[in-house]
Formats: sequence, C-alpha cells, structure tokens
Amino acid sequence: MLERITWIDFAKGFVMILVVLGHALDDDFSLCILIYIFHMPFFFILAGYLLNLNKWGGSNNFKKFALKLFKRLLVPYYLANILFFPIWFIVCHKLGYLNYFWEWCTYKPLDSLAEIFIGDGTNLILGTLWFLPTLFLAQIILIFLYNFLIKIGAKIFLFAIAIVSCIGFVLKDFAFLPMGLDIAFAMQIFLLAGILIRRHKVLDKMDFKLYGALILILLGVFYFNETIDVNTRIYGNPLLFYAGGIAGTLLVMKFSILMTGGKIFSLISDCGRQSMMILVLHSIILNVAYEIIVDALNFPAEKIFTDYAVIFCVTATGVLIPLWIAKRFGKLPVLKYFCS
Repeated sequence: MLERITWIDFAKGFVMILVVLGHALDDDFSLCILIYIFHMPFFFILAGYLLNLNKWGGSNNFKKFALKLFKRLLVPYYLANILFFPIWFIVCHKLGYLNYFWEWCTYKPLDSLAEIFIGDGTNLILGTLWFLPTLFLAQIILIFLYNFLIKIGAKIFLFAIAIVSCIGFVLKDFAFLPMGLDIAFAMQIFLLAGILIRRHKVLDKMDFKLYGALILILLGVFYFNETIDVNTRIYGNPLLFYAGGIAGTLLVMKFSILMTGGKIFSLISDCGRQSMMILVLHSIILNVAYEIIVDALNFPAEKIFTDYAVIFCVTATGVLIPLWIAKRFGKLPVLKYFCS
C-alpha cells in the first residue's frame, strides 16, 4: 500500500492549486488552456495508479469496494450540495448577491435542486463537484470490467476499456448522462493508464529524453487541440486528448517525486491531503471574493478574470481558507467527511 505524506500528496496538492487557479482565470488565458489539458485527467490517472486490483478485484470484494468509494466520494458530494442549497437560495435569490463567478443568481431553484440528483454537471451550483460521482462511476465500471473479463484474458479486458472509452466519446454528441456516466466511460483510458504506469514502474524509468518528449506532446496538444473542458464534454481530438492528459500527468508525477522537504513542500502536501475540502469550498470562496472586490472595492467587473493581482489573491484565498478550516475544524461531525 502506498504511504501518505509522500509525492502523491504533493502532486494532488499541486494540481488542486492549478484547479483553483484555472477557475480564477479567464477561459481564453493560455495558462488556463494549458491547465485544462491535464488537471482533470490527472485525478483519474492517479485513481488508477492507486487502485489495488489484487485487493478489490473479484466479485466477493465488489460490494466492499463500492461502499468504500460511496463513503469517500458520494457522501461528501451529497452533503456539500444539500447543505449549501438553502444558503445559496437565500444569498442569491433573496438577497441578490454572488453574481460573478458562475452567475449563481441566474440558476432556477427547482432545476438546481434536481441537478444534485441528476448530476450531469451542467447546472450544478457547486459545479466543481461533478467530478465526485463521475470518479465513483469510472472506478466502478473499471472494476466491473476487470472482474468480468480478466479471466477470459488481459487483451480482452484492454480491448473492452478502449471500446467503453470510445462509447463515452460518442455519447457526448447525443446526451449528457446522469452523474457524468458518459464522462466515466471516456475516462477509462486514463484509469487504465494509471494502472499501467504503476505496474510497469514508468516513473522510475523516466529520463531526460522522455521529459522532452512529454513536454513536446503537451505543447502539441496545446497548439493543435481545441480548449478542453471535461465537465462540458469538450475533448477535441481523442488522440490528442488522451496524449495530453497522460503527458501532463506524468510530468506532474515525476516533478513531485523529485521534490524534497521544506515549507513549500509541506504546504502543498497539506493541500493534497485536504483536496476534498478545497474542491468543495473554493468556488464559494471565489464567488464571495469577487463580490467583495467588485461591489465593495468598486473594481470593474469585466476585469476580475484578467487582472493578475485579483487572480493571485482569489487563488490564494480559495486554497488557504479551506486548508485553514480543515485544520481548525476538521474533526467536527459534518466537516470530518470532507477532511483527511
């Protein structure tokens, strides 16, 4: 079993900071486009990297595995959305605040309430949480395929993963399925990549030539693929989508392994350990910050996503406040579901 407080926590924390930064940036910023190539694929690849098929493979362990994932991913998803809904309704629909980040005041209450349970990710108030049920389903699908097909042969299992991923790509053109099921299909390649990276010790074998090749792949995807947004099913070219996600993730993983101790390492690792709290709270914090900056400080609303000082401040706030809450109040009955 992999130890905590290692490069894995640092990698999670580093990418979680990029997630917050990506949400603070204007969509047309080059840095935002680059981040979106790999920030969501990273978490699916890491899930595959950490997935213990020897422990959870087999029909006898399937229910235990599903229950463990449900507690870790879906309980925080439902708790956060249900608890925040009445707060959002009062603040946005009764008081008229929080207009800027995702224009929450334009969401219809009944549609938003239903979206929590439909969960296709397009009208969710806490929109970043679409990732949790999708990651749950993606791992359930992979374990199901593994249990059903591995006895027939590893090649059949690999072929099934490729087919299911293709189905996910096709489905996006017809319908967005509940709980991001179509995304979960498309993400199977990334989960498999994580499994293979660990099994074949790819990180140990990486050298400077491979670093260069991965950087070139990432730049090629940046220049030749369209802007990626997994939640809205914008993948672009499938080969470029998968290549960019895997290349970016490998670079982040290797960079994290090469990092050593120190205050920065410790802080970013803490972000990795408390990534659930940051995921849940950062969109709320960013929206409050934007409201204060625009209304209280009379800052031009059209510049809040392009001003570097604003971007830095709201990103730091969106990371550090959830981290402080997790450390200070993480043992409270409800918050413990979001804290490591």
